Amino acid sequence: MAWPAVRAVAPVTSGLLMEVPAETVYGFLSDLPNHQKMGGRRFRLDTFAADQLGARIVICGPLSIRRTVETTITHLHPSHGVGGTAAVGRRTLAHVHWSIQAAGEWSHVALTVTLLRIGVLDRVLLAAGGRRWLARSFHRILTLLPTTIGAATLDATVAVSAPSPDQER
Repeated sequence: MAWPAVRAVAPVTSGLLMEVPAETVYGFLSDLPNHQKMGGRRFRLDTFAADQLGARIVICGPLSIRRTVETTITHLHPSHGVGGTAAVGRRTLAHVHWSIQAAGEWSHVALTVTLLRIGVLDRVLLAAGGRRWLARSFHRILTLLPTTIGAATLDATVAVSAPSPDQER
């Protein structure tokens, strides 16, 4: 059964200027396993697809509301953004896009979810405060993103520069 396109549901979006170069932000966001470091308790990456371009995310909302989302990266635009789809059950489908705009050594990063179709339960959840909760959650992720990228970069540097067991002898 085909579901009609969503009518009159504005995208949920949040954006932030951060002191991280666009290339660094893109490098972090284009590697899906890195997203596991960003969601905290609200967005938990459960499993990854074999190609590392898809994942199952469990959204943990207020009042113990849980929604399972199947995501797939469909667009990789170096230093400009990462996008894909997010499906909740058979009825709700959204386009998710991380846009990255260089601002000198800094970058403006925005996370936007545009609903393409929506099931009744998800429509009710959004109307009952879910939009506001998502927007606040996105802002929190963006606020913590520079620290998360810095920690991931430090972890990668330590892993590369750590002596191997053979070198320690």
